[in-house]
Amino acid sequence: MTGTQCFFFIGCFLLSCALGSDWRVSMPQNIKVLAGSCVLIPCSFEVPDAYKARLAQVTNGVWRKHSRWFTDGIDVFNSSVSQNILRGKIVGNLTERNCTTILHNIPRNYTEKYYFRVGGGFLYTFPDFVNLNVKASPDKPLVTPVGELMEGTQVTINCSAAVPCPRLPPALTWVPLSLGASKKGQRVNQDGTEVAFSTLSFKASHLHHGQRITCAANYPLEQGGSSDQAAEAVILSVLYPPKNTSASVSLSQPVASGTNVTLTCNSSANPKVEGYTWFRRRGSEVTEMRPGECLTITVTEGNTGLYHCEARNQHGKQNSTEVQISVKGEAWWIWVVAVIALLLCGSVILGLCRLGKSRKSPSNLRGLSVDESSVYANINTVTKSRFMADNEAVYSNEDEAVYNNEDMTYPRKTGSSTGQSGAAIDNYDLYINHTTPSCQRRDIGQPAKSKS
Repeated sequence: MTGTQCFFFIGCFLLSCALGSDWRVSMPQNIKVLAGSCVLIPCSFEVPDAYKARLAQVTNGVWRKHSRWFTDGIDVFNSSVSQNILRGKIVGNLTERNCTTILHNIPRNYTEKYYFRVGGGFLYTFPDFVNLNVKASPDKPLVTPVGELMEGTQVTINCSAAVPCPRLPPALTWVPLSLGASKKGQRVNQDGTEVAFSTLSFKASHLHHGQRITCAANYPLEQGGSSDQAAEAVILSVLYPPKNTSASVSLSQPVASGTNVTLTCNSSANPKVEGYTWFRRRGSEVTEMRPGECLTITVTEGNTGLYHCEARNQHGKQNSTEVQISVKGEAWWIWVVAVIALLLCGSVILGLCRLGKSRKSPSNLRGLSVDESSVYANINTVTKSRFMADNEAVYSNEDEAVYNNEDMTYPRKTGSSTGQSGAAIDNYDLYINHTTPSCQRRDIGQPAKSKS
């Protein structure tokens, strides 16, 4: 390369830099686009003073993908032609250097750098570009953190979501819906992009502690009339003194004297309860017992009464409801019944022992009266005719046994005589309610004459 050629190229480079310093375009560096939806590209440009007179002749604007150079870039939209790769419209006024454009139904694979070229009175492709990041689903909305809230204070939570397509802005909703009043709207950022916002206001309560607050953004889509949704949530932390303080006892009352019972104190607080104290009330007198979440006592008449606990933290304190500790009365009638039962059992046992002894002794059998002995009704009653017919035994009048439900005696065994029937006299037959008539008898021991 000769010195003249070097001078020429250096001169052209310096001239290009000088001219380039006056050609400027302003647009966001990055815009997130939801696939299937539209995108608004805020755009404005500046030209050198020498070209400002030609602005009235500007007729079209072009958006090129990937590169500003013709050899590498692809024109996806040209405002001067009806057929384009992407449908769109330049909504700004090019003669006023406003190149704001809206492109419709962006495909999922169109994430790329996009350059703007102005044409008409002059033709120039600006070196600066906007990067369109096409996503299959929307980003989560932004929810401002609220930190720790004191119960009773007024709370404001802000939720915002990008609006890549102002024609179809997202709808913002809060869950739960009944938490408080909300205010909605849209605003424009410094780079020209838009944002939807919703502000939720409510008064903090201990019931809100740990509650999940969700802001959902529902994006309509151009393609198919469907929509897509994204959501973000925050969990509230509310500071409050002890609430819902209660006391419980391990055993139902009353209890027997000497029984151990445990009283337990429960309370809800944030931060958690720092300490518990137990109190006993008798009439108008209140006695402080001792600290602790649980209290174990041995119940006696001396420590009965109404008990309650006090829970406290750095934000306040609260007393529980009272629980009754009482002693059962002595059940004296139980002892009376027990003594009577023992006496009855002793009497029955003693009677059984005496009866057993009397049955075992043979000498006692002779002295039994009719009322004290067993009556055998189905015994063999010996009648006069039988004795006379069989001639087995003859009794004289003086040996008659008369039994008239008075004293019964057993005739003594003086001998034995066996008749045709084979019955033995020494069986001590009993004759009840029967009078044996006088009959002649033979001497006991003499055999009876047999019938002829």
